[in-house]
Amino acid sequence: MAIQYKADVLALLKAAGYPSTRIRAEKLLGQSYVQQLRKGELISWAALNTVCRLLDCQPGDLLEYVADEIPNAETIAAIKELDNGGGEHFTGSTEELFKKILSEPDEATGK
Repeated sequence: MAIQYKADVLALLKAAGYPSTRIRAEKLLGQSYVQQLRKGELISWAALNTVCRLLDCQPGDLLEYVADEIPNAETIAAIKELDNGGGEHFTGSTEELFKKILSEPDEATGK
């Protein structure tokens, strides 16, 4: 699970009249927070509060929750089959395995 930004927050701030030079000059956010935003890293609640005030928005306008991928029934069945000694076993390198997987047609599309 992860919370991530929906958009580039620095680009949104710039469009709202707050380029990073102004943010630094007016000390609206610390340089470390600007760097965290540039890297897509989450910032503190206090810094997020400032960003929301500058953009006149809610935290939910900037952040979203992305759930971890949950295996479907087919994946779970395949894992159980392998755990029980069944299924096809591949003894080549990882690179060879990827080539094999990519060369096989997709059952759903036939491509």
